[in-house]
Amino acid sequence: MPNKHLKKINRNSNYDFDRSKYLRLDRNERTIPFSKKILRDLKKNISNTTIQSYPMGTDNLKILISKKEKINKNFINIVPGSDSAIKYIFEIFSLQKNRFVATIYPTYGMIEVYAKIYKNKLLKVNFPNNKFNLNNFFKRKTKFIYIANPNQPSGVYINKKNILKIIEKAKKNNTYVVIDEAYIDFSEFESLSIMIKKFKNLIILKSLSKSFGMAGVRIGYILANPEINKILNTVRANHDVSFFSIKAAEYFMKNLKISKNFINEIKDSKNFIIKECIKRRLKFKNTQTNFFYIMIPSNKIKKIHNFLFKNRILVRSNYLGSFKNFNNSIRITVGSKKEMSIFFKYFDKIYRKTKVL
Repeated sequence: MPNKHLKKINRNSNYDFDRSKYLRLDRNERTIPFSKKILRDLKKNISNTTIQSYPMGTDNLKILISKKEKINKNFINIVPGSDSAIKYIFEIFSLQKNRFVATIYPTYGMIEVYAKIYKNKLLKVNFPNNKFNLNNFFKRKTKFIYIANPNQPSGVYINKKNILKIIEKAKKNNTYVVIDEAYIDFSEFESLSIMIKKFKNLIILKSLSKSFGMAGVRIGYILANPEINKILNTVRANHDVSFFSIKAAEYFMKNLKISKNFINEIKDSKNFIIKECIKRRLKFKNTQTNFFYIMIPSNKIKKIHNFLFKNRILVRSNYLGSFKNFNNSIRITVGSKKEMSIFFKYFDKIYRKTKVL
């Protein structure tokens, strides 16, 4: 019989339909299609061996990443997405006593899920509701601190000065700091990857799902001291990253211009969105990520959500019960200007009917 505590963990996906037929503005994925040339070039990297064989190693990919991050490949660990990386981290620390994990709250939902699975207790630090207080992360003897930076769902960034204060104090307390930089490329700030050599207690998570637009491929990497990477590798399955994923990641790492062009297009779209929201006198929240919020009275959200859904536009709201942190809002992934124009076209139709203005 499975452990009873697992029965209490509710994991509703709410996606039992073909999302490819919708404008996918609900999960912060890339919605802008890749060009036919990119898809053709990518297919050239896929062969029978890629599909039929177990992976033949990740050294080539690590070398490409090392050039991008300007760090030795020994500090790089290829993983099947940030989710798996977080799971591995919980696994290695759950073998110890005093299983407290400190995190900004609200944050990425899987942190709470993994904490429940591995029977860790969360020390929730409210931010930015409270002013930054370094000591809030150390009220308990924590094994590691998790900070998504920029954070999700708030989209807020903690500046480098304050992050370094956390890392420095954590070092003295024999505590590890995990920085999840899934959205860093969309922000105004630089990665902290340059700090990996200096701090042995620092672990940085990188995803290829967001700025590289590869969510379906499920691949990312960890930047950490080689000793930590060695320990992390003890809890993972053999060949957990597919050969296909490795080859796809190699292609995009060799062609970083694809990601850079996408990031620039998203930043351009965000400027367009701001103007459209101001023009409509909408209360909105911009972020340091590739999503934004439109603030709406809670009693209007269900009607707006359903209308958009019927017109094949997906957004995130608390209507489905799995997004409770921003109750008086809908969250929209930033797409191209064309896609955002389509969103506002349908949003206007239902927004006027609800008489929110």
